[in-house]
Amino acid sequence: MNTKRIELLSKEPVTKAILTMSIPVVMGMMIQVLYNLVDTFFIGILGDPNQLAAVNITTPIFMLMMAIAGIVGTGASSYISRCLGEKDYEKANKTLSTGIAICIGLGIIVMIVGSIYITSIAKSLGASEATFPFVLAYSMILFLGAIPIMCNFAIGQLLRSEGAAMGAMMGMLIGTVGNIILDPIFIFGFDMGIQGAAIATVLGNAMGLVYYIYYIASGKTFVKFKIKSISLDQQIWNQIFVIGTPATISQILMGAAMVLCNNLAVQYGDVVVAGMGVAAKIMTIGTFVFMGFAAGCQPIVGYNYGAKNFPRMKEVIIKGMLMTSGIGIVLTILFGIFARNLISIFTPLNDVVLQGTTILSALIWSLPFLGAQMIANTTVQSMGKAGASLFLSITRQGVFYIPLLLTLNHLFEFKGLIYAQPVSDIMTLTLSITVLTIIIKNSITQMNRDTVLNMENQSSILSTDTI
Repeated sequence: MNTKRIELLSKEPVTKAILTMSIPVVMGMMIQVLYNLVDTFFIGILGDPNQLAAVNITTPIFMLMMAIAGIVGTGASSYISRCLGEKDYEKANKTLSTGIAICIGLGIIVMIVGSIYITSIAKSLGASEATFPFVLAYSMILFLGAIPIMCNFAIGQLLRSEGAAMGAMMGMLIGTVGNIILDPIFIFGFDMGIQGAAIATVLGNAMGLVYYIYYIASGKTFVKFKIKSISLDQQIWNQIFVIGTPATISQILMGAAMVLCNNLAVQYGDVVVAGMGVAAKIMTIGTFVFMGFAAGCQPIVGYNYGAKNFPRMKEVIIKGMLMTSGIGIVLTILFGIFARNLISIFTPLNDVVLQGTTILSALIWSLPFLGAQMIANTTVQSMGKAGASLFLSITRQGVFYIPLLLTLNHLFEFKGLIYAQPVSDIMTLTLSITVLTIIIKNSITQMNRDTVLNMENQSSILSTDTI
């Protein structure tokens, strides 16, 4: 067995371990940001606003697929890391195999249900008479490709759970580059328009999935996939769904918050909505960097929690938070200085640039706090604390942001609208650190109690043997 990854999780200096695990994920995330921009660019070349609108309208379908796949990606990854820390390799193998099987099953369900109710779904997304045919065509192809889209996303997370960060990044890179190459071929070469973009998306994900299948089948992974290891073990299923579901709920709430924010922004004019869209795209640079660090810390935290190596686990958490907060401060300064220049890259319209600059200058105050918040939430998931994970997942959007969005917009109008997110993130970070601190203290206390109990039991046994 290749023990280098286990040594990375258990013995490598913490700063080096975090960077080794996180940088490949961050690179992959940046590639994903590039894909989002390039995909929009190619559709925009068509000069058809209806097709461009249709791509945006169908975004919630892709987000929903990622959210459902995240049940397996988050839940199984957390449990695999903890199993490795406990040196229960058989259960880790069963969790990987079972997680992949569950993801395939979920993909089949999404494909069937989506295909049956495709017309109703297209209408519910807000498709107009002009955009409806394009939304329908794009959505149908996405639903037919549900299995490769969802499995590609989930398996990448599963590989990271054992420390295979480079393998996960390569699959993401292959899928994204494949998508970028195939976009112009299908959109323009085969004159398929928006349908070509959808096909390129599915095939790009399929290419990434093929790489992951090769990577696992070639024995490069520590945790092995075997058909006979697919299990009905209730504990495995519970861990996958109980830990994975909060992450899905969080993503669904995020989508709902985005819809609400856009609806509130409409009252200030279409220029504000356009500026908010551009500012949000720029903000994803910081968000994805933090997601990469959180994903990189997750297996290290999970492994050491399972191994009951709490000092190392706490060091990972603290250094991860300091790194992301430092990056957040740097990005806040850079985005603040070059806000207008950044907005201008995406639009030549002066009104949109002006509004986008104002909005970006407000949103950037989330950046110093967002990374540490993600580290805290991921840590709770890694420790298998389902109730706390669900609570924190609901808190950011449902408890803080959505109510603040409505309240501050009512009280301060436009200023309240754009500053609701930073205020929400500061409050969420404070709560997340408080919850995490309590959980860690309780875990250490429980470990000490177990140690004392074991010593007493051993002492009792020795006394009995002596008698």
